[in-house]
Amino acid sequence: MAEKTFSTAEQFLIIAHRPEKGGFLTSQTFIQYGIAGAILLDLTLVERISIVDNKLFLKPGKALPFPLLNEVSTLISQSPDLRKTSYWVGKLATRYNRYRWQLLEGLEGKRILRIEKRKFLGLIPYRQSALTETYTRASLVRQLKNEILSGRGSDGELNALAGMVKACRLERVLSTDREELKRIRQQLKVMVNGSPVSDVVAQTIRQVQAAIIASVTARQWLLLTQGDVNYGHTGK
Repeated sequence: MAEKTFSTAEQFLIIAHRPEKGGFLTSQTFIQYGIAGAILLDLTLVERISIVDNKLFLKPGKALPFPLLNEVSTLISQSPDLRKTSYWVGKLATRYNRYRWQLLEGLEGKRILRIEKRKFLGLIPYRQSALTETYTRASLVRQLKNEILSGRGSDGELNALAGMVKACRLERVLSTDREELKRIRQQLKVMVNGSPVSDVVAQTIRQVQAAIIASVTARQWLLLTQGDVNYGHTGK
C-alpha cells in the first residue's frame, strides 16, 4: 500500500505510532493483542494457516522470507493438539515484548523509525521507538481511509489491516472529523462483520479479528475489576 513493502504487523505498528514523538497512540493492551493478531493475519495472507471449526492449523510449505513468521510457524507446528484461534492470539500476546522489538528493528532497518536508548530517572535503561519520517505513515493512513470509505477491500491485505483498526479501536487515526469518522466506523463494521464470504482467507481473517476483540475485551474487563486500566501507553 505504501511505496515500500510492509507486512500487516508492520503496517499496524506504523499507523498506531505517534507521528510526532515516540510511543503509540493506543494502550499497551491493544498493541499487545494487535501484534499477535496481525502476525496470524500475515500467515493467513501467505496461505500458511487456515481455520476449521474455529481451530487453527498450519499448512505445509517452504520456509518464508520473514524470520518472525517462520518462528511463529514453528511454534504452531510444535503444538500437539489443534488449538482455537483465541488460544494462539493469547499465546502470541504473551510474547509481545519480543515480537514488538523484532518488528520495530525491522522497521528501523527500512529507515521508517529509529530505536532510542534512554534512562528513566537517569537510572533505569529502556528503549523507545520514534518515526524518522512521516510520509510513509501519512500515505498509508490516507490510502487506507480512502479504501474504507469507498467500500473496497472486502478481503485480502486491506481487510486484514482494516480489521486491525476496528479491533484495536484506531479509527481516530484515520479521521477526527465527526461525520467522516461515523462513516468509517459504519464501513468497517460492514467489512469485518458483513455477510458471509466464501473465500477461505477472508473467513480466516474475520475469525482472527473476532479473537482479537474477544481477547482485548476480556483483558480490559480483568484490568477494570482490578482497578488498573492502562491508558496512554507510550511504548516504554
